Amino acid sequence: MYQIHRSGGSELFWHDMINQCGVGLFGSNDPSNQKAVHANIISFAILASFIKIASGKVRIISKDADPVPRDVASKLLSLELLFHFIKMWHTAACPEDLFESNMNSTKATATMIYLIRRMVVPTMLSNTAASIEDCRVYQRVLRITSHLWCNPYYRRKMKVDLAILIEHFVLKILCLGPQIHPSKGSFDHGNIPIVSGEMPSLLNQQVAVLEELKVWFSNPNTALDLYVNYDSPEEMLPSAYCKLLNKLIEALCTLGEKCATIVSDHGRFASFSASPKKSAPLRKDNDMVQVREAALKMRNMCFDVIAKIVKSMMDCSENIPQNQHQLLHSQSDSFDIGQSFSNEMSPPLAMLGATEDENIVDYWHESIEKRKASLQPTVTTPSEETSQSAASSLELKQSKSGESRSEKPESLETAFELISRKGMKKGIDYLIAKNLLTRSPKHVSSFLRVHQSSIDPVILGEYLGEGGIDGIDKDYWNLIRFYYVRAVSFVGMNIEKALRHFLTNCGFRLPGEAQKIDRVISTFSQCYWEDNAGDIANCPFQDQDTCFLVSFAIIMLNTDLHKSQPSKSKTLKKMTRSEFIANLRHVCAADKFQSYIYDIYDAIEMSPILVSPNSPQKTKKKKRRGHGNSSSLPFKHDKDFATSLQAWVKSVKSTQELLRTLADQNDNDFTSFDDQGDEDTDLWYVTHQMFSANWHHIHGLINATVENAHIDISGLDAASASLEYSLCTASYLDMSIEVAAFSKLLERLNRFSGLKVDTEKVSERSSDENETSKNIAGEPPSANTQKVDQVRSLTKKLQTSLFVDDTKVQAMKLVANRIRNGEVLLNDPSRTFVREGDLVKRHQLAGRSSTYRFFLFSDVLVYAHKSSQGDYVVHEELQLHLMKIEDIDFHSSKSKHHSFYIHHPNKSFAVVTSGKAEKKLWIEDIRNSISSEISRKAKVEGARLERVKKSAK
Repeated sequence: MYQIHRSGGSELFWHDMINQCGVGLFGSNDPSNQKAVHANIISFAILASFIKIASGKVRIISKDADPVPRDVASKLLSLELLFHFIKMWHTAACPEDLFESNMNSTKATATMIYLIRRMVVPTMLSNTAASIEDCRVYQRVLRITSHLWCNPYYRRKMKVDLAILIEHFVLKILCLGPQIHPSKGSFDHGNIPIVSGEMPSLLNQQVAVLEELKVWFSNPNTALDLYVNYDSPEEMLPSAYCKLLNKLIEALCTLGEKCATIVSDHGRFASFSASPKKSAPLRKDNDMVQVREAALKMRNMCFDVIAKIVKSMMDCSENIPQNQHQLLHSQSDSFDIGQSFSNEMSPPLAMLGATEDENIVDYWHESIEKRKASLQPTVTTPSEETSQSAASSLELKQSKSGESRSEKPESLETAFELISRKGMKKGIDYLIAKNLLTRSPKHVSSFLRVHQSSIDPVILGEYLGEGGIDGIDKDYWNLIRFYYVRAVSFVGMNIEKALRHFLTNCGFRLPGEAQKIDRVISTFSQCYWEDNAGDIANCPFQDQDTCFLVSFAIIMLNTDLHKSQPSKSKTLKKMTRSEFIANLRHVCAADKFQSYIYDIYDAIEMSPILVSPNSPQKTKKKKRRGHGNSSSLPFKHDKDFATSLQAWVKSVKSTQELLRTLADQNDNDFTSFDDQGDEDTDLWYVTHQMFSANWHHIHGLINATVENAHIDISGLDAASASLEYSLCTASYLDMSIEVAAFSKLLERLNRFSGLKVDTEKVSERSSDENETSKNIAGEPPSANTQKVDQVRSLTKKLQTSLFVDDTKVQAMKLVANRIRNGEVLLNDPSRTFVREGDLVKRHQLAGRSSTYRFFLFSDVLVYAHKSSQGDYVVHEELQLHLMKIEDIDFHSSKSKHHSFYIHHPNKSFAVVTSGKAEKKLWIEDIRNSISSEISRKAKVEGARLERVKKSAK
């Protein structure tokens, strides 16, 4: 990557890529394979050119702060070509008929995959800021990510890389919240919510992500693969990239709930009487409509993705033979593998005092087995034999691939506890004994970098400063230090910036012993010299030793300028500029680079290097990774949107360093669930765990939608599919609590449709415990299947009753556009347009008549007059549920046969139509609308009162 960015003009670039880098990577002395070698070299050179252009910065025109169009076009084109290169290279290198052959394991193919990991993924990360500013850049980055995920070949080779890309470009954009920000405090002051113009809106990026997720989860195995590969913590996968499926579901449900809240808040302005300045145009006529439409669209898209995820769980649970359900259910009740001890802390490490020299693994295995034995039930259940057979079957299969899913995170927790209590060496030895780690310096250093956030920085610094006893031991510790520091890129930094980054952002605290400081700074100097040798502007030194001496001088200067004063009366003299240059005069010819040394002094004087980035006390109190089902979403604790964006962009460098750390790891291949075998026990176990960990998020989203159903009836249609799949999944898995919870939601949702749902039949459990086990293939369907069929029938009727006619929606929009501030009428999505016409309103007191335009909607009657601008200005709106219509039948006056009377608490008046036919239509339509609105209000109020009664009980 460094050579790609360093190459100058086009001729020099192509020469370096082909004759140096390309030949070095793909060169071969075999004359029979020269064509393939040449093709690989040219492919690499083309890939490098795309990388170079895509990684370039977009220049800004200083006058208008607009990007240079040429730079933007070059970046977009290079990303598009990069996508096609990845797509076409796989097609050419791995044809479908040779996909399972050894061709995809050849050296050239493996090298190209490694280059894609090391070049394409960091390039995409470097475009984070550009993706925030320009949605077109983000869409292209997302397309590349999506192709890498959906292509089985790339997915098998890029497990960690895909986890990083999904967390960085998919999860984080969803965790920013709905990008349709209403102004803060706007509802409190009675103002209409509008789109905030202070920060760039990422609405288009979020819509693109949701559309892409719908494509991902159209494949039913996507949810399984995400769960199987990223559910539990691993030794080479940081906690931020674990439980990706759980985090995605939580982020989607949170985003959907926030969108539903925006829609319900807009419902407060669903009438002209509640909206401000009803006679004057709004500041922006389309702002409120755009916010509401965007919130509805986002909410519905979140439901679509959630429905696809839950449907994949339902399909998995449905495919399990019926005779397995009862057996597996009894297994989960008697002993839930992987969850029995997830919330239990390991035995206290203080007990290790007497066994410090004994085998650590044996001691901890005995302690854990004792804890398990104490928690197991002493009473034998009728299904104990079948339960144990199912459990042993699963454990036998897990033992084939090493440690089980539950033991690996527990071992990591034990190791972290050993590190904090007994030191780094004890924890590393424990992981090596458990076969989670090898003694390879590269493997150990990778583990330290991946899990630096879980390790006390003081302990980590002391460990990195170790020197060894003899020559071989010293070389071993030097390699650990080198691989740890080599993961950091110092390219383009002067030595002060590089040292500051090294001491503050690399997860350790500089040790206090002089010899350990010497070893750490020596390794830093070596890596800095490798990255910047020849760059006179940033590294004007002759050799690595000079970098080492200058680095030590900077540390001493930092201590001297910012050391604490012993007392107020006595002040210590601080080093001056001239003294600092004098100290370095015989080291690096400081007189020749006086401005360079001055810049270092000024930077240290203005901002000290904080050699202790994290407090050890706070680090010990951090919650250990992997406990329970709770997940920590990105930006959860950020105060505002700007802080989240800054944290997102700032995380790029640390993420790239993590990629460099894991670049050489060959044991992180992606494994599909299908590769694990076809035992129904595993399928049931994974599906049960997936649904158990996420059903409460889905329930919360559906519940929030039902809560606002009186304002947004269209939300029930969006939620019905997710509710159906969730209820069916819970029924198939025989999860009584979840079935009861979703059944209550179905009962509440039913009140808005007029259907009769017998929820007791939906949620009832079979009285015969052996009924399910008897219903094997070929016999009548089980009770679970009958419940599922009933649920599907009810939800299908419900969806039919909740169907919203698009023609009515368009009619509402057309009418609202003709009324001043008419977008207020669209805030209630359940409102429909009935009719309109010119009627004469008789004033009782004044004795005069006026002609108004009357608009009848499903819940309100509005009359207005036409302004000089051509739109209608509203005079009054009357709620229909408070209205009464009286037909006037006078024999004395012929004209009064065309009149009817409107009774309302706010206004009561007579209306004259043009004829009997029109009068009849108006009276019928108003009375029918009144009846429908009263019925709707009664249902909503009845549901509210029943909910209050249940909560009181």
